[in-house]
Amino acid sequence: NVVIQGKVIDKKTGDPVIGATVSNKNDNAGSVTDFDGKFQVQAKSLPATLIVYFIGYKTEEIDVYEQSESLTLELTEDRNLLNTVIVVGYQQTKKGAVTSAVSNIKFDDLSNTLVPSLTAKLQGEVPGLFISQNSGVPGTSQLVRLRGATSITAKNNPIYIIDDVVVSTDNVQQVDLGGQYIDPLASINPNDIESVTVLKDAGATAAYGARGANGVILITTKRGARNQKTNVNFNSEWGWSNSQKLWDLVSGPEHAEIVNEYYKNNDQWDKRLFQDGSGFYGKPEDQPTYDRIAPSFRTAFSQKYNLSISGGDAKTNFFLGGEYTKQEATLKLQDFERYGFRFNLDHNILSNFKIGTSNLISNTNRTLVRVGDGPSGFFQAALHTPTFYPIYNEDKTYYKPPKVAFDSPAAQIDHYDGHSTGLRNLNNIYAKWSIIEDLTFKSTYSIDHNTYREEFYYDTYLKDGQPNGTARNALYTTNIFTEEQLLNYLKNFDDKHFLSAYLGHAFQKRNNQWTNISASGFPSDDFRAISSASVTSATGAGTESALLSYFGGANYSYDNRYSLDLTLRADGSSRVGKNNRWAYFPSVGASWNPINEKFFPQTKYINDFRIKGSFGLTGNDQVDDFASLGLWQGGANYGGESGVAPSQLPNPDLKWETTRQWNVGFFASLFKQRLDIEFDYYNKYTTDLLLAEAVRDKTGFSSVTKNIGEVSNKGIELQLTSTNIKKRDFSWKTSFAVSHNKNVVEKLPSAEVQVPGNYDMFLHLQEGYPIYSIWVYNYLGVDPETGDAVYEDVKKDGKITADDKKIVADAWPEFEGSFKNSLTYKNWTLDFSFYYKYGNSVFNYTRSFLESGGTRTDTRSIQSSNTNYWKEENKGTYKLNDKGYITDVLPRPKANSSNADGSSNYEQKSTRNVEDGSYIRFQNITLAYHLPKRWISNLKIQKASVYVTANNLYLWTKYTGPDPDANIGDAAATYGLVQGLDFGTPPAPRTILFGLNVTF
Repeated sequence: NVVIQGKVIDKKTGDPVIGATVSNKNDNAGSVTDFDGKFQVQAKSLPATLIVYFIGYKTEEIDVYEQSESLTLELTEDRNLLNTVIVVGYQQTKKGAVTSAVSNIKFDDLSNTLVPSLTAKLQGEVPGLFISQNSGVPGTSQLVRLRGATSITAKNNPIYIIDDVVVSTDNVQQVDLGGQYIDPLASINPNDIESVTVLKDAGATAAYGARGANGVILITTKRGARNQKTNVNFNSEWGWSNSQKLWDLVSGPEHAEIVNEYYKNNDQWDKRLFQDGSGFYGKPEDQPTYDRIAPSFRTAFSQKYNLSISGGDAKTNFFLGGEYTKQEATLKLQDFERYGFRFNLDHNILSNFKIGTSNLISNTNRTLVRVGDGPSGFFQAALHTPTFYPIYNEDKTYYKPPKVAFDSPAAQIDHYDGHSTGLRNLNNIYAKWSIIEDLTFKSTYSIDHNTYREEFYYDTYLKDGQPNGTARNALYTTNIFTEEQLLNYLKNFDDKHFLSAYLGHAFQKRNNQWTNISASGFPSDDFRAISSASVTSATGAGTESALLSYFGGANYSYDNRYSLDLTLRADGSSRVGKNNRWAYFPSVGASWNPINEKFFPQTKYINDFRIKGSFGLTGNDQVDDFASLGLWQGGANYGGESGVAPSQLPNPDLKWETTRQWNVGFFASLFKQRLDIEFDYYNKYTTDLLLAEAVRDKTGFSSVTKNIGEVSNKGIELQLTSTNIKKRDFSWKTSFAVSHNKNVVEKLPSAEVQVPGNYDMFLHLQEGYPIYSIWVYNYLGVDPETGDAVYEDVKKDGKITADDKKIVADAWPEFEGSFKNSLTYKNWTLDFSFYYKYGNSVFNYTRSFLESGGTRTDTRSIQSSNTNYWKEENKGTYKLNDKGYITDVLPRPKANSSNADGSSNYEQKSTRNVEDGSYIRFQNITLAYHLPKRWISNLKIQKASVYVTANNLYLWTKYTGPDPDANIGDAAATYGLVQGLDFGTPPAPRTILFGLNVTF
């Protein structure tokens, strides 16, 4: 055998080309270039023909006539990449023939943020993909919206498909954690991902029919390469996180002074109750001060280890990966741990017949505690217990304030026992047959199985454990089985005509099962198994649905100038009424590349220019599985006998929500491909919203589900990618993205509808306003004469009542996006990114409790900002606004609803607590050093790098809370409509991370 060694370089710059494939045409042997562009290929004999291939360069064939150890191969950059065949959903097409709005992100381009979930890594990466990190606790949910919200009671999340496996994003959590929800996608290791493709407009998503209205996110995992020697990669990261900004509470004396002032102003100053005449707490200066917030937080440690083996020969390629991740939350009693294993394999049985499989098994362990709303909320207890109360009694037992509903945070830290375990399997097998040269058939079968188990025990030191301990166990299981049959045709005619077509069939079945067991009365805290309890109760239920689909499409391109796309999908769903079982979702798209027209001026400044447009219909069937059926339920017992009773009215005409969307845009590459510009404008209109309509009382029901609402979304997306400097030893690349979406509720059963759930007091649906609207009283300021709060009398009747509440803002930003930079100098790389939102409002519900003006006396803590209130001695010195009111101080402490017009000085539901949530976040900065080859070659190491990264380094915002991204959660009860509500949510921490990446 003859060994041929050398390197591959860029012909123009001389830089090494990393990751290029060099193969021996005669022997089917080959390798991939390393970090220095070097390769090694074996040949049985000479001469040999080497084929050198890399995306973005012209493929070269070089004849080698003698053995060489220093062969230099030069690749020329391909200025016309339009003929590159890519995959968009089901369809194979040319890059220059794409007519729809599609974004593709390589894993290496994602920021090195320390988050366990893919969705959090995607924040700011795709224009139009809105991701809000609800909580700073690892493994918890994010709000994800692609081009706005299209539904009110159906789900608004995009669908996720990983290696042809449809992935469930159902909320599997059964135990209420006070507004905190786990992220079902956190069971998937982001390091396994090769690329992410986001399908945004109807031209791309219509092929997914009834599931495509909210967009599609396609994820491809790593698979190894043919003719590649086996590579072993090890990556390890260690980091520390802390919460930089927390809440500043008043001291004990300050708390007493504010409450004393409250009693005085409310005419409750009764010296018979307070013998020294100083107030409810005696002398304010005698009150102690205790801090419960700092002991509840910590510097959190995180670690991650990934080991993968990949490679292949002429017939087989494989990828094996294993990982371990452990992340502590900065809020104590919260931890996330994940073990994962991936196995991907592709094998050619025959030259025209290939089989393959993708497999993931993942185990997640969480330590959980109720965080937000509710007396047993750990974070609530630490934040809202007044500071003058001691933490421990003199005998070192836990002090429990007599008038405070919350548990002792110290007792919870020592005794809380809550955890969950998740087991997830994503399995896929396929067979692909090349029937003839241009025609392939692929058969795929996949399953997503997810089991999630929660176990909580509340011992006798906790309020929830009284009197003799309580426990709760819950089990949730979900399965999605999918099979797809796909026929693809791809043909070039005469170098001018290109045709791509596909035809497919799919079937999907989904089932969910859940069980809840509650128990109380344990012999002691040493016996925690459910079987040890004296009283137990259990509930359980299940549901299932099925979807049958037929779909097809074609793309025709002429001379790299004109392209036309057609798609049609037919879906039959068990979720809709029997009279509307089937629906059809078509789309059409077109593009034009005027740069290839004879009349277009030939210039070196414009290298590519494409105009595109699409129109289509997509659906949303993410509703209750039996929403159209008349249902009966058990439990209607009478006279000691079991019975059943009707629970839901039928509607056989119920159908899916339908979204009409059109999109126009362009792509341009300028100045020798140094600047890329991509712009899209879209218009989405959703009809047949699934909403409850009131029915007559004589039916025995209050409502029935019908198709009676409409919502619109309009927006723009812009992305600029530039190569500012490109030299042999130094390069600098920049990416800037911005998007804008305007959401409007166009039609409702009535002009106004309350948002379902616990937070309907703040949120309102009204025609002509966005879905995420904030509905409160309009606070005008403080009356300079009395110090009382003044609210807008919308009804002009001299009273402030619920009828005076109005929509004042919404939680959706006017603009959001990112700004990223990547610099390289010799062996150094520096990447940094910013993420921003502008024009969104946040309802600071936490502040509304903490700035209560003493109205909650000794039952809640008070924020230090509440010391800045109107005082009689300063009357006449305050600055007035143009309406004659004071806005730079708070109203004087006074009881609720005690003003002459019936209003309250410290009304929670007012614009005083609505804040500007705009911000710029220094999201990530990473400095890496790639070790020179001469340092590591003797250790048989191909490449190695060390790096340090910082996440959430700084936040510029006017928002007074710790984090404007904080949100109480994406609750199933409110269909994800609660957004911009900061209540009992730990903020995103700052993280410093050290890493090592080695490939053998």
